[in-house]
Amino acid sequence: MTNQEAENRLIGTVSSEKQEILFSQFGINYNNEPEMFKKGTVFVRELKDLPEVSTTDMSKRQLERYYKKVKKSEIVEMHCDIIKDEFWEARPWLFRN
Repeated sequence: MTNQEAENRLIGTVSSEKQEILFSQFGINYNNEPEMFKKGTVFVRELKDLPEVSTTDMSKRQLERYYKKVKKSEIVEMHCDIIKDEFWEARPWLFRN
């Protein structure tokens, strides 16, 4: 199929139908695929040794120090579900304005 034909074939299908197409036509079990192919790739700052805090309760000076540490943090590649709340709850610094 061309890209356009494949897109037209998948329009209106739900994930279970896509999984069935993968298995019946290509012998691929979606559940056995690596996470990077199921969830994609995201790059995020991961903070090491930074306590979990509520930034809403911090003074301006405390916020400045906190975000200085955030800027120095390591950027890591992840293959995970960013739709669920767990990802965001574990990384409150990603919501900074």
